[in-house]
Amino acid sequence: MIALQTAPPPVNESDAGRLARDLYGIEAQAELLPGERDRNFRLRTSDGRDYVLKIIDPASDEVIQDCQTQVLRHLAEQAPTLPVPRIVQGLDGRAVTRGLIAGIAYDCRVVPFMPGVLAAQRRLEARSLEVIGRTLAMLDRALAGFFHPALAQRIVWDVRQAPALLKYIDYLDSNADRKLARLALNGLSARLGAVRALRSQAVHGDCHPRNLLLDATGEQCVGILDFGDMIHAPLVFEPAVAMAEFLAEGVADSARIPELLAGYTTLQRLPGAAVELIYEIVTARLATNLLIHGWRSRHDPAGAREVADSVARATESLELLASRGRALCSAEWHRAAGTSASTPAITLGMSSPESAGTDAELLERRQRLMGANAELFYERPLHLVRGAGVWVYTAAGERFLDVYNNVPHVGHAHPHVVRAIHAQASRIASNTRYLDRTVLNYAERLTATLPEGLDCCLFVNSGSEANDIAWRIACASSGRGGALVMQHAYHGITEAVTALSPALRPESPPHVECLIAPPADAGPDARRAIDALAARGFGLAAFMIDSALTSNGIYDPSPEWLEPVVSAVRAAGGLVIGDEVQYGLGRSGSHFWGFERRGYVPDIVTLGKPVGNGYPLGVVVTRRSILEAFQKQTGFFSTFGGNPVAAAAGLAVLEVMEREQLMANALSTGTHFRSLLAELAQSQRGLGEVRGHGLLLGVEVIDEQARPAPQRAKRIINGLRERGVLIGGEGPAGNVLKLRPPMCFGPEHAQRVTDTLREVLADPRLAG
Repeated sequence: MIALQTAPPPVNESDAGRLARDLYGIEAQAELLPGERDRNFRLRTSDGRDYVLKIIDPASDEVIQDCQTQVLRHLAEQAPTLPVPRIVQGLDGRAVTRGLIAGIAYDCRVVPFMPGVLAAQRRLEARSLEVIGRTLAMLDRALAGFFHPALAQRIVWDVRQAPALLKYIDYLDSNADRKLARLALNGLSARLGAVRALRSQAVHGDCHPRNLLLDATGEQCVGILDFGDMIHAPLVFEPAVAMAEFLAEGVADSARIPELLAGYTTLQRLPGAAVELIYEIVTARLATNLLIHGWRSRHDPAGAREVADSVARATESLELLASRGRALCSAEWHRAAGTSASTPAITLGMSSPESAGTDAELLERRQRLMGANAELFYERPLHLVRGAGVWVYTAAGERFLDVYNNVPHVGHAHPHVVRAIHAQASRIASNTRYLDRTVLNYAERLTATLPEGLDCCLFVNSGSEANDIAWRIACASSGRGGALVMQHAYHGITEAVTALSPALRPESPPHVECLIAPPADAGPDARRAIDALAARGFGLAAFMIDSALTSNGIYDPSPEWLEPVVSAVRAAGGLVIGDEVQYGLGRSGSHFWGFERRGYVPDIVTLGKPVGNGYPLGVVVTRRSILEAFQKQTGFFSTFGGNPVAAAAGLAVLEVMEREQLMANALSTGTHFRSLLAELAQSQRGLGEVRGHGLLLGVEVIDEQARPAPQRAKRIINGLRERGVLIGGEGPAGNVLKLRPPMCFGPEHAQRVTDTLREVLADPRLAG
């Protein structure tokens, strides 16, 4: 196979200078550049023009050379702005010309030198990997119509040929390396039929870090080099090979490498079946590195020594991937690509309901069909068509970092949740008037996370419904009708809980009293409010509190603040309702439930949107005696509440939380994120207190007199949206930036938010 040979042509710099002059009329100083099979030289002319002279590997036949010429011409026509080499013709008018060195004829090619920093020379952050992925996608979109007979060349770097390299397994020195290589190639062999069935086209096939150039900031890919290994292959090879080579070169770690795939799929969608095979492609490519190095160690020791470091990292990467396992790696890559194992391919050039109509047309239809006053986020509304992990994508292919949505608690379109919903919906979607194991399994798994006594579940469809039913249970259980809530609280949209949501109405009804948010003296305030209710003829039924105090401005008081309130409520015969829609399921990082962080145990717990990762599900959890009395009195039943499909989604969310250690991630990432924001607030005028804990944080926006500045906060929110970051606003004045991302949000995302916020704050349009 091509590429198994000892060394590139033995041409020195003096010979290269003479060839440049004789064949191209370029008078230049030649400087040797790296090359695997070809001998490459940088040509520096006295007038500042730089070129690259490539002395082509003699084993490369004329058909392959012509392919490289034709693809560069094709790209110049189809994608003139793409950063790829352009052909420089020789004095004979040809793209490839021939010269003699020591009586041996060598084919030569010249292209302009492309300035930039090799990706191999830097440690790449998430933004650079995303940019590289997008650039590779643009390349493949431009290559879609290209074909040449040479694309059928059989090269050793084509992953489909990798199993043939097992004959060199004994060339590897260690048993551990042999085991890793055999495991990888056997895994590929088992799925080779599925790989060959994937959609294929012309691909570069060798986008490793030494073939890619970045600008000084790492924010732009300014060069794609070396089209000598182009093949007709599955499209997924492009990002997968790059992922493998970036791991082998040590320029990106496994935690950040999904960013490359995410960037690629922003512009070039891949079917779930292709993403499902990336593990085999990546590990086989890494194993290929080991085996080729083993072969070279026997036949080209000098060449083998040059790549010894990357081979060692290839071994480390194989070990890491094997230890993490195929399932976990594939899940991460599916999230990055916005797919699941069953996601079908999207045919290019075909319209779809997602892309039909401009945003302006959609807005007009929405206002006509849903009412002109239906609320939309942002001054320029977003037309989202898919999500993956912490990312969402528009119909135009834009990617946004979602730092607002707690609905996809474990990440947008998490493959495990999607599969659970699909599997249950494929069997039956009934209701809780029938026996069902999935519903009971979920109830057991959920109540096992709660304090003793909170052991009985009632299922509904949303957090609003859960709070509505919790309030009804409290009234029925106590025989009273008075309520305590926090000032500016929000608990839902039904008539009953709208009354308990002062954020939605200017005045509370007579049966509701509001407590002042921290740092007020809570004990006396609670006793005052209970007495005020009694004076109006309302005994206390319940105190309902969002554990995160979100709508109050995302405060995080100590447990000592709330204890006297709970004591006063219970002394008055009321129940305590913990609204965990915002802060439950580990979002605080320190505790699985928000009420645990506040230092109390509620009588009733309510859950909503995050528990099903976006699938409609709400849960009321209380003591069995309380629930049974309510059921007997009311005969309550919700047709869709707690149906088996919703229960399957809820169960899958709990499984992902445990498997991926998302609560621990909320603690570590949230602590890091808060420190970044606090540091930024200290250095920026107009930012005040940083609040919250875990992955629910708030940042005050203030004016020169330290007063709330809601209009400035709104401009910041929209400024972030224009730069690819989505957040919300909160608090009574609307001046608190709300940061509440999916639980898979990582340190690199926190850094991006902070950097982008700094950029927005520097925008002069924020003045005033």
